[in-house]
Amino acid sequence: MRRRRATNEVLDLDQEGIPEWKRQSMARSLQSARARADARCDRFVAVATQLMNEKGDTDFTVQDVVDRSRMSIRTFYRFFESKDKLLIAVHESVVAREVVPRLRRECDKETDPLLRLRAYIEALLALTAKPGRVARALTSYQNRLAETRPANLAKGLKPQFDLLVELIDDISRAGRLRDDLNVQAVARLVHYTVFTAVHERVLGSDGALDVTAETIWRFCATGITVRDSGATRSDRPTRAPKA
Repeated sequence: MRRRRATNEVLDLDQEGIPEWKRQSMARSLQSARARADARCDRFVAVATQLMNEKGDTDFTVQDVVDRSRMSIRTFYRFFESKDKLLIAVHESVVAREVVPRLRRECDKETDPLLRLRAYIEALLALTAKPGRVARALTSYQNRLAETRPANLAKGLKPQFDLLVELIDDISRAGRLRDDLNVQAVARLVHYTVFTAVHERVLGSDGALDVTAETIWRFCATGITVRDSGATRSDRPTRAPKA
């Protein structure tokens, strides 16, 4: 009964007639609870990342994560229904907190829309120059997600894909995208092309390093832009590829 009354109070917090002191007290309590929950989630994600870095794969158990986190198995299942859900959280965190900010920083160094796209491609492939164990583990896991949980993979990659859509849209607004192509389709094609190259590099596939960032950039730029696009002319200064 006590728990039910507390729940009702939370649900009725926005109703009129509640004293302001009580409203503020409940808000602080909820904020504190959310902060604790966020900290525990982040701890599980951090530990899973540590284990991948040590092992070079995802071959560890929920109990391994719980023991390293120094929290209970019950606490783990309050936040993640399975090991897969935890790994999905790790994947989403790496993309949103590390990959996308780095890509955007490199893109923002350029003002020309096409050169911003080239910066995106170069920066993404630069991440494969010295791929660590976590990168290899997540790459293998992404391939599995593509088969078993494509919706989760798409959700995890959305921040990165949204950045790519933004870049392609800028090219379109500048009048340099082919008229027979639309922004979403082009973004998808570039995403597939670059993503495949990145995966092949991380996994060490034969011949993957022969396909340079410059090669991928010219392939994409030639396919999506109008013929007289300045950034694709042979007389335009070419930056050395980063990877």
